[in-house]
Amino acid sequence: MATPKEKEEDEDSLMAFGLFGDLLDDIDRERSGEETIYSKTATQKQIKSLVEFIGGFSKWSILNMDCRREVIKYLDYKSRCHLGICSKLDYAAVETTPLYVYKVDMIDNESHHYSFSMEPFDNVVVRVQFHHDFNSGKRFELVFSQSGEDTIIQWQHFFPRKRPENRKIVLESSNYYEEAVKFGEKWMKKCNFELEEITVEMSNYPFECSILKFLPNCKHVRIGANDVDSFEWWLNKVPEQLDSLQLLTDFEQRDDFTLPTEFLNNPRIMNTPNFYFWCRASFSDEQFLNLKAKKSNFDCVAVTDGGINRFLKRWVNGKGVDGFKEVTLWREMVRNQDELIEGIEVRPWDDDFEEEAYGFCGDFERVCGRGTCFQIKSLRDPLQSVTLSIHSDRVSIYATGNRCEYNGRVYTSYSIP
Repeated sequence: MATPKEKEEDEDSLMAFGLFGDLLDDIDRERSGEETIYSKTATQKQIKSLVEFIGGFSKWSILNMDCRREVIKYLDYKSRCHLGICSKLDYAAVETTPLYVYKVDMIDNESHHYSFSMEPFDNVVVRVQFHHDFNSGKRFELVFSQSGEDTIIQWQHFFPRKRPENRKIVLESSNYYEEAVKFGEKWMKKCNFELEEITVEMSNYPFECSILKFLPNCKHVRIGANDVDSFEWWLNKVPEQLDSLQLLTDFEQRDDFTLPTEFLNNPRIMNTPNFYFWCRASFSDEQFLNLKAKKSNFDCVAVTDGGINRFLKRWVNGKGVDGFKEVTLWREMVRNQDELIEGIEVRPWDDDFEEEAYGFCGDFERVCGRGTCFQIKSLRDPLQSVTLSIHSDRVSIYATGNRCEYNGRVYTSYSIP
């Protein structure tokens, strides 16, 4: 009788070379005819270099494990699967060589799976992406759902120049939610948890069953949850310095749920250059002024008109965030316009400005909405400026005026960042 560990290894093997192999046929389906990075033929120089490195493929059987792993690092997943079934030693080499996975998504209750059902149904989608470009086709997607006591896993199988076919398998006596998470985390494990981007939007993530410890290379994070503890759990799994962060809650809870001030002190929030929160965030004025974000967007709870004024003054005096592009603070209230611009030289968007910035104001209104707008110059470089846009439901600041030079003439060019 197989031990639990042997049983788990057998299941891993079955999933790796059964279902995964089928899915990877989908990944390699014909695209629009454009050549992708992974479909380019290796140059003779690259082949020669690889052959010299391993001593010729005829000597593969006598290579030690480290050399085999070094070669396997450069194989795509399908080639790894083919190699892994050649021998026990090859299987061990494949299994112990991390695979490159760029991104994993786990999202519950997406509603657009019409190829499987015209009616909405409870589901969890798991997407695994092997390339930073989503359109490269190097990815697959599975939809997990419940049928009685069993889990149904569905996906689409693609054929060249034919309609895709729906495929499915059944995992008996299992919970679809837990199986989806187990599947997604196994793919993270296959890349040694070194993925670069993650999206998790799940209302009841089974943290107690998770195998995640840390995602050392994950710099782009999008988390959907309905409680602070869940957000905190995920932020503790990623590095302190992120490149982008998105936090969101269910639409129905966005007017009630608030990220507390203490939670917002997390360096992953304070230091990220880009963040977008689809929920209320109780940043204090001091926290708002100390953010390192070049681009940010959140439902504002506690930032005052005076805090926004100080933010503008810092930028005017050259003490703002380097490379600042935009910030939007959402809140339905009547802002005190005089307090927002107190002590700052502003230029209203009047007829003269619209003539000077010909075409820009119309573009800005279409993309950002007009509101009451002022242009504010930098004291360090008067050719650079920001737009303060005041609406009934938000205040936005955009870096729109940029120093330009053409034929020896220096001037301001206006554009939406």
